[in-house]
Amino acid sequence: MTSSNWLTQKEKSNYHFDWNRQEPAGFDYAWIGRFEGDWEDELRAVVESSEAKTWRSRGKNYHDHDPKADAEEYDLMQAGMDKDQHIYHKYFEFEGTFKKMVDALGLENPKGAFHIQFPGEMLNLHVDKQYEYNEDPADTARFFIFLEDWKPGNFFQMGTSFIQWRKGDIVWFDWKNIPHATANAGWEPRSLITYTGTITDKTRQLMMPNHEPIKV
Repeated sequence: MTSSNWLTQKEKSNYHFDWNRQEPAGFDYAWIGRFEGDWEDELRAVVESSEAKTWRSRGKNYHDHDPKADAEEYDLMQAGMDKDQHIYHKYFEFEGTFKKMVDALGLENPKGAFHIQFPGEMLNLHVDKQYEYNEDPADTARFFIFLEDWKPGNFFQMGTSFIQWRKGDIVWFDWKNIPHATANAGWEPRSLITYTGTITDKTRQLMMPNHEPIKV
């Protein structure tokens, strides 16, 4: 019998799952800095080249009948959803300004992608599974880089917090514990980079407070 991905990952998490509890700043996620620069033309090319993805096709290297993929689709069908619904568009090549951004994170053996969420696309509430990077999950960091200012209709939930970001914001979160979800109920694509890898001294330095914006 197929199990629930949501329930399995929820059991692994140390999050409290009290949806009425309001957390202080920095609990559900942490803003660690901001990139400054002009990358509108580069981003336009990325958006135009991005490809639509479902839960199964999003790039986790699952086999056609991998139980993790089956469990993810089980949750969608239990909720009355189409398992082939698009959750976002993806693009994987980092060049120019965007290569400078991800290099600044200092991660070793990284993996990243552009997540372009078009109007009507939604990624359901989940807890990440990034355990393939290191034996100790604490050695793995996961970042979001927001590439445009927040617009009405853009939803990004972290725990019980909702992010309202600015262009260039760099956000860290405890990927193995914090449940999160995204959706676009607006009228324009929402663009960000997600980047994951092994923490280095350069990464730790970036996560220290009170540093200046990074110009790219």
